[in-house]
Amino acid sequence: MSEKTFGQKKLNEIYVERVGAYGVGFDENGKIPVAMTHLYNRKEGYFLLGGGIEGDEKHSECIKRECLEEAGLSVTPKNFVCKGDYYHFIEQTKTSFHGIGYFYYMEINKVVSKPTEPDHFLVWLTIDEIREKLFLPHQIWAVEEIYKTFML
Repeated sequence: MSEKTFGQKKLNEIYVERVGAYGVGFDENGKIPVAMTHLYNRKEGYFLLGGGIEGDEKHSECIKRECLEEAGLSVTPKNFVCKGDYYHFIEQTKTSFHGIGYFYYMEINKVVSKPTEPDHFLVWLTIDEIREKLFLPHQIWAVEEIYKTFML
């Protein structure tokens, strides 16, 4: 398992910590499903499918739930590949944030519904588009790690 930290942890800074589980899978053309939503500045933001773990939820349960909520996509989480975290400041909310992500390879089953999160849209990106469009650096790194493991 590989692990990598992004951003700089500042001394004497209080961080809001969020632990999440995320899935990366590939369709028959090698494209990766992501959620597109709008940021505070109304620009498009692209994020891996997945999100915060609720209560004592298992990582696989979180990924399945989030994929349905964000994209209407049925998936099967398979292999844990890497852990990445990111220290950063969110200007819109004036919050120091520490996002911790557990990243899994997942099989993509099929779209079974519309997203239940009305501001999320399923988008399929190539690996090059991931590098260009994904919003969070630890998520870009995780996709590259999973791509190297399962697609090369």
